[in-house]
Amino acid sequence: MRIFYFLSLLSLPLFLLSSCSQDQLKRLEVTPTAYGSVDQMYFVCDEYLWDKSPIGDSVRQYFEALYPITPQPEPILDLRHVESREFNKVLKTHRSIVILVDLSDEDEAGTDLVRQALGDKKVQKAFSDPTYRIAVQRDRWAKDQTVIFWFAPDRQSLFETVCRDYQKVINILHEKDTEKLVKQIYFSGQSEEIEADISKGLDLSISVPKGYKIAHQDSVACWLRKETNKVSSNIFIYSIENPAANTLSPDSLKAIRNRLTKDYFSSWQEGSYMQIDDVNLPTYYEKIDFGQREALQARGIWFMANDFMGGPFVTYLIPDPDNNRIILLDGFIHAPGQKKRPEMRKLDVIFSTFALKTKK
Repeated sequence: MRIFYFLSLLSLPLFLLSSCSQDQLKRLEVTPTAYGSVDQMYFVCDEYLWDKSPIGDSVRQYFEALYPITPQPEPILDLRHVESREFNKVLKTHRSIVILVDLSDEDEAGTDLVRQALGDKKVQKAFSDPTYRIAVQRDRWAKDQTVIFWFAPDRQSLFETVCRDYQKVINILHEKDTEKLVKQIYFSGQSEEIEADISKGLDLSISVPKGYKIAHQDSVACWLRKETNKVSSNIFIYSIENPAANTLSPDSLKAIRNRLTKDYFSSWQEGSYMQIDDVNLPTYYEKIDFGQREALQARGIWFMANDFMGGPFVTYLIPDPDNNRIILLDGFIHAPGQKKRPEMRKLDVIFSTFALKTKK
């Protein structure tokens, strides 16, 4: 009797599992956490689109364009191609996935993926609505995942949407990557003491991650530095009092930065000082909206005169008319032998927290 009772207990879970529907079993499965680094993505499409079509050439041109600006060429995204029929269960758990599909080819695996994800109604909408080309799903196969379905009713329309909508797709991926970067950068918290010093000394605010130290501070400047065994990351803030009328110009930005970096930054080599290097690579200037103000941005590379050092930088000139000044906000890194793009992306995230105090 005891043996019969024991066997009955063993068989009960098997009976319960066998009586579950497929939907119920699916709900019992543990959803994996997505893997993959920031700015890394899988591009899923059929081979004929990738290798034998101008569509694939356009994708590579737009998504592997050079990040502005690093001493050695680095793409804005690390792109990996996967054929639709080889898009397996493991690859489906990557953080960032773009699935590119010509819906007129009904036998291809990519078309089937779109139908499963969006349903027949939305697939038909893609044939009737020329504006419906992109659908985004979060956490489809894994947690913290972004899947972009990019489709068109024929090959020509697919080529047109790639050329027209590529920036929209990049922005969607960058937005999610920025969320991950924020978590990484501020994982250990913020340096509230440093933030208070900057607020008191320069009458502005910026969220400073722990790990940064004040390397220099005076009445008009603050230099923050974070040192690891691979990367030196630097933030420099300077208040330009009573600025001239033409200060927000490329020539003025270059002159101001070169003057300040000559005064504030040098290496161990006697007579060394930092300058903009626009001989080996051009410096890119652009007017942008920065905290509801029009600012001037510059991206380029720097070098250490009378020494062998260099790296990328980004500089902003931000007007502060309430206080009759312009703020120079500058970030630069020194990371020999390392990729520079990830570190510059981190500086961009920190700079996005910058704010001027406004008078009531």
